[in-house]
Amino acid sequence: METPMETPTETPETNPANAHVPGETLHRLVHAFKRAMREGLQDADMPLPISQMRTLKWIIKSPGVTAQQIAARTGQDKGRITRLVKELEENGLIERRPHPEDGRSQTLHLTPKGDALMEEYRAVEAKIRTRMATGLSQKQITDFNEIASLMADNLES
Repeated sequence: METPMETPTETPETNPANAHVPGETLHRLVHAFKRAMREGLQDADMPLPISQMRTLKWIIKSPGVTAQQIAARTGQDKGRITRLVKELEENGLIERRPHPEDGRSQTLHLTPKGDALMEEYRAVEAKIRTRMATGLSQKQITDFNEIASLMADNLES
């Protein structure tokens, strides 16, 4: 008879030896957020992978961005970003335009179809973020953001 795998439940509160390991807590949070987003997008009948949605968010954040710039800012492989851009273009969600200053580059822009999709995405994301922050004060959210940003800066320097 097989025994089900147990989910580790030790936290810094239940085992003080883990108090110095916020990585486990962050890992759990990231995966819980990704899972909730994936489920929310499925429920909203939005079949695009989160990686494509994240690329679309970069294009919204910086209209006219290039694939090379997205790769540099995200730390992802340029080939991966190029494949994502190609898929988004094939789906009619983005269009490439000639770069105004660099004839070898192309800038990326959402199409009306891409804009409409991202409106739906933002609604799903807002629901998930609200659910994630349930029971937290604005100060706790602000503190978390500041601490997480400092930790990311520490790892990126």
